[in-house]
Amino acid sequence: MNPLGGKAGTADCAVQHIFIDHGGTTMTTPECIRVFDSQGEAYKQAFQIFLDHTDQKRNAKRWLQQVVDDLPSRKVFIDAGAGNGEVTRGFAGAFDRTIAIEPNAYLLNQLQQVVPAVHAIGETILAARPAAQGDFVLCSHTLYYIPADQWLAHLERLVSWMSPTGVTIVVLQHRESGCMNMVHHFFGHRFELRRIADEFRAKHGDRYNVMITLDRAHVTTPDLASTYAVAEFMLNLLNIDHAPTRLDVEAYVHAHFATPDGSYRIPVDQDFLQVRARAAGCNKS
Repeated sequence: MNPLGGKAGTADCAVQHIFIDHGGTTMTTPECIRVFDSQGEAYKQAFQIFLDHTDQKRNAKRWLQQVVDDLPSRKVFIDAGAGNGEVTRGFAGAFDRTIAIEPNAYLLNQLQQVVPAVHAIGETILAARPAAQGDFVLCSHTLYYIPADQWLAHLERLVSWMSPTGVTIVVLQHRESGCMNMVHHFFGHRFELRRIADEFRAKHGDRYNVMITLDRAHVTTPDLASTYAVAEFMLNLLNIDHAPTRLDVEAYVHAHFATPDGSYRIPVDQDFLQVRARAAGCNKS
């Protein structure tokens, strides 16, 4: 995951409260999931639990490596929303120059330690001005933190940084992965990468080839506690006004993600949106 800035909110039951009603009866409000600030320690810990138990990044690197190997030129890599630099590091060595864009100060600091030679830009995608065109422009798991009505503008900005023979790739969880089904269950929302692909095709389709590829991934955890921590982290992909209760989330993950051996397995399948310039003279497909 690659959050773009601090996120904070309040929930009706973010912590458990004990109170006495007028009849003298002790009552409690239910404990709800936490609402994270992406600059805070709780967020950092939850993110690390996710990273420690998923093959999502490893699978993404494998899939993306095939794309990188086939590029006709590997002069510049632009990683937009580079996060902690884990993915950046995996590809920086294949390019003469790497530019990483990450406005989250905590993650930017991690990135600079992981990839010291990177040219780091601590700004948002729309504010950033890379000094070179990218043969490989990557935006991995970043659109969650950008309002949906700005997705097209962000994709257009990414593509504007692409070299004539390069590729722009946007990665996001598949709209019907187990994780997204959970987000939809509690908040009635799905992240839909295909929608932005359709909008981009409608506006620019005569100039670019646009396609989406699905790649499988999972979070595998040994117990309910770590599974709940991952679920809580995933639910914070959205701004939370009314948080679900901890008991409801635990019940959901147990019902949908428990395996016969007592562990848990959450599908976090990924969509890869590819945009490439059409060769001169190609007909629109």
